[in-house]
Amino acid sequence: MASAQADKPNIVFILADNLGWGELGCYGGGVLRGAPTPRIDALAAEGIRLTNFNVESDCVPTRSALMTGRHPIRTGALQSVPAGLPQGIVPWEVTLAQLIPDRGYATACFGKWHLGDRPGRYPTDRGFDEWYGIPRTSNESMFTSSPGYDPSVTPLPYVMQARAGEPARELHVYDLEARRRIDGELIGRTIEFIGRQAKAGKPFFVYVPITQMHYPTLPHRDFAGRTGVGDFADAMVEMDYRVGQIADALAERGLAERTLLAFGSDNGPEFRRPWRGTAGPWTGTYHTSMEGALRVPCMLRWPGNIPAGRVTNEIVHVVDLY
Repeated sequence: MASAQADKPNIVFILADNLGWGELGCYGGGVLRGAPTPRIDALAAEGIRLTNFNVESDCVPTRSALMTGRHPIRTGALQSVPAGLPQGIVPWEVTLAQLIPDRGYATACFGKWHLGDRPGRYPTDRGFDEWYGIPRTSNESMFTSSPGYDPSVTPLPYVMQARAGEPARELHVYDLEARRRIDGELIGRTIEFIGRQAKAGKPFFVYVPITQMHYPTLPHRDFAGRTGVGDFADAMVEMDYRVGQIADALAERGLAERTLLAFGSDNGPEFRRPWRGTAGPWTGTYHTSMEGALRVPCMLRWPGNIPAGRVTNEIVHVVDLY
């Protein structure tokens, strides 16, 4: 196993939710947005920063394109749909997680899936060895605090957990307080998984689709009030800290040189107040066909393989990552 890990890079892909092009310091935001992002900026400086990275205009089609390498018009995963309605990628698509175990990798998904919310369509049904997170999306955390909400019409949202070959389990309701905690939990489980695979000497692919900056953009209680300019900036600072936690975990285990660490966003910024984001110089928000919906941050670090400090404006699409 040790030789297998030496020959094959580990892969960690962190996918932010509704993070606009203009939010991070390395894309012209950061301090100017009231939220410094030094850890993500450092990640960009240590590898390649893409300034013309393009995705789809909504969560589901981007995640489908990332997982299958095919445009969503081909997979049928065209748009986010409400809880209780059929959703997800069709069973005959081959996901990244189904492709990579043949090369000896351990796989895990910690975060927002949004590509199927029924048995047979969870991450652990699609190639991942383990999963902890939410099957759909973060605005469902507002259900339980909405007057007139009827769980017999739209099902309660749950944080879930599963292992391959076993039924997925509902752990607890995904309410507003759980929404604040979840990214810390996702990163904690990611770090534990990295440690386990490092000890076993096995290469790994861990997909970390965090929940920030999707509305309601609420920070963990430890970060609430940190910036003094509101929940959105506090959540940005938390997100930056979480990315730094993963980078530190790799370094502490001597894995930084053997790991491709990627960070990107699934679509352009939020448009709802008080959580409105920015696409920087580009027009539009997610759910539009404008450049601000489709051009988002993306950076990749792989010491010794990707030169540090590189910036490219070459057109790259999310399907290319497959």
